[in-house]
Amino acid sequence: MPQQEPAVQADSWKSAVSDLFGGGWTFAQVGPRCHDDWRRDVAAVMALKTTDPRGWSSVNYAPEVGENRSGTNSPFFPWPSEEIDRSLHEIGMRSAGQLLVALQGDSYQAANIPDFDQQRDRLCRSSRVILSRFSTHSRFFTNAADAHRNPDADLLNPDTEWDCLSVYTTDCGLVAVSDTEIGVFWAFWED
Repeated sequence: MPQQEPAVQADSWKSAVSDLFGGGWTFAQVGPRCHDDWRRDVAAVMALKTTDPRGWSSVNYAPEVGENRSGTNSPFFPWPSEEIDRSLHEIGMRSAGQLLVALQGDSYQAANIPDFDQQRDRLCRSSRVILSRFSTHSRFFTNAADAHRNPDADLLNPDTEWDCLSVYTTDCGLVAVSDTEIGVFWAFWED
């Protein structure tokens, strides 16, 4: 996934987000970076308290549940910054790109995406487009435990546990942190 895509625009962003997060139980939102402590901005995006600073497409296809377990109508619990920090592990851009693709498969594994071999190039291209929104100096974080001690973990087909941040049985995702924006990209599973 090291290929560089042209600068992302509203149309290419919408197409990539629709490709990777347009089906299933997914969440893809970007908000502004307003604080030195980026975790506060992540919490705001997760609590649906922000809007995309560019006005671009977002997705919130979290599964319906019979009650508002988060207290915020968000798919995420209202975590304090310290708890978010304990649950997220920093990863490199290559692992981040792999994870965006893997989120489409059952158990967050690309191998479980139907016809993955035929779709791989398209899905990886969409992943690169999404990540290209964030500067080369951006940082990436995941709740996949494989990344706890290995920021370069192979997250295309992780065999791992997740530090769940949502109200659902299982969730996995990616946080992108740039100097100006915060992106939260997530998938959920509910028994």
